[in-house]
Amino acid sequence: MVKNFTGRKTSFIPFRRTKPGIGPTNHTTSNGRISANRHLTQFAFGACSSGTLVHFSDPTATVQLNVFTYDENSFTEGKYKKVDDIPSVPLVPITPMLWIDVDGVHQHDIIAQIGARYDIHALVQTDITTTEQRTKLDVFDDALFLVCKLIFRDIGRTGHTVIEQISFYIKDNILITFQETPKDLFDSIKNRIRQGKGRIRKSKIDYLFYSLVDVIVDHYMDVLDTMGTKVESIDNQLMKTLKRDTLESIYDMKRDMLYLRAIISPLKEIIIKLQKEEETQIMQESTNIYLKDLFDHVVQVNDSIDTYREMLASFIDFYMMLNSNAMNEVVKTLTIISTIFIPLTFISGVYGMNFQHMPELTYKYGYYIVLGVMATLAIFMLSCFKRKRWF
Repeated sequence: MVKNFTGRKTSFIPFRRTKPGIGPTNHTTSNGRISANRHLTQFAFGACSSGTLVHFSDPTATVQLNVFTYDENSFTEGKYKKVDDIPSVPLVPITPMLWIDVDGVHQHDIIAQIGARYDIHALVQTDITTTEQRTKLDVFDDALFLVCKLIFRDIGRTGHTVIEQISFYIKDNILITFQETPKDLFDSIKNRIRQGKGRIRKSKIDYLFYSLVDVIVDHYMDVLDTMGTKVESIDNQLMKTLKRDTLESIYDMKRDMLYLRAIISPLKEIIIKLQKEEETQIMQESTNIYLKDLFDHVVQVNDSIDTYREMLASFIDFYMMLNSNAMNEVVKTLTIISTIFIPLTFISGVYGMNFQHMPELTYKYGYYIVLGVMATLAIFMLSCFKRKRWF
């Protein structure tokens, strides 16, 4: 089940895809026919309790093409609905950089048109539209293709932590990014292009590629900070109360960390490969220093994931120890009570025998004496247990 979270009781749910036959399916229209060719794979922490995953891409939404053409001295920006409307890059002595940011990958005909115009292989187009790809880097004769996951807090709309797929296709002076939904995560990069700040407009297209990946890694760190706060709250909760919900939260968090590690850890090898990439000559030597910094950030993210995983594993051991101690306390209390009643039961058993000749039975104050002896014996045993610090 997918769980809700609000306020202080926020609890991350596992990263989870919809099962076959459950949840919305991506329907695409081609030549008047509608086909259900894949399940949307965008999923999030904190969905509704009905089990429906939140923040799905809208398969009926119009794909938008955001085009940025720039060089050191000039910049143009446009938004288009059709691929044919995108202006061609002029052939001048200094060829400008072209960044096409595609919002939406559910319309296969548009992806095919982009592929035909910019010579994108059919298998790459399939990887773009199939949003269940693992993190990977493909090197072609004249291009690079990167698929990775974009994880971010959708604070403005739902407040959930969302995961989507994003693809990069880079060749010559052209960078094409494919996102599942429109979002403002790269607004800082776009503003730097508009205002001519930083190195982007002075550098080749590989620096823009690095800058976008760096933003993605920064969002990884932001999400891990949020999850780290949750880990700390679980730690504090363990020290106060022992609840089964706490154990469920620990297992959910541990599962989330395993998934995060699976999608983030390949980035280390990918960045190393980009630093050594010499076949396409796309990645400039001047960008290597920034790739090294990006590599350090990815290592830091992976180290944080490993740290949180170890903490969660220790939380499980600690929970089991607390549970065992609580059970031992119950058993100890019952044992003390049973030990106290053993001699009392013996005394009551002796005087409960129905023998005819028992002198104490006819004594006027015999009943009160026996009660006094039993009470004194119980108090004496309790004091002995207390002196030995058994309770």
